[in-house]
Amino acid sequence: MTIKTSAELAAVLADNEELNITPADLRDIVDSVTAIGGTLHGTDVTEDITAAWAPFAAFDSSIDTKGITEDLVAGTFTIGAGADGVYAVDASICVESPAAGRIDVSLTRNGVATPYRAVIEVSANQTSQFVVQGTGNLAAGDEIGLAWKGSGSTTLTVPACQLRAIRI
Repeated sequence: MTIKTSAELAAVLADNEELNITPADLRDIVDSVTAIGGTLHGTDVTEDITAAWAPFAAFDSSIDTKGITEDLVAGTFTIGAGADGVYAVDASICVESPAAGRIDVSLTRNGVATPYRAVIEVSANQTSQFVVQGTGNLAAGDEIGLAWKGSGSTTLTVPACQLRAIRI
């Protein structure tokens, strides 16, 4: 089955006066209009944070990935061929810091921070949680991820984190 863009689907479904929609076309249609996206998860990992923006990549597993490719090491999704469209992207991160401070988190597109950001003040040895959400039109080859920075350099414990991208 092949995930197709809206324009490609429209071409297959055009008035169909020739009655030439094949079973493969029907499978492609179903595959293209059902959920496209995926989720990265991380549990009980540690991450270094500095005062400069850096990729957040504390993920150790992925689930339900379709039409996009996950990279657990980089902590990113890449939009696949035919999977372009409007996406809802959200991240939820819990952190425990050995010291009080501030953490800024941003969704990224092709390695560049977007306006979709969250800022939290963390207390020493307390679990803090934040959520970042955004929507946007993404094309094949676009890479979605997270970046973060802190008010200082330290190693944080990340009890749980998730990055999800779903075409809507």
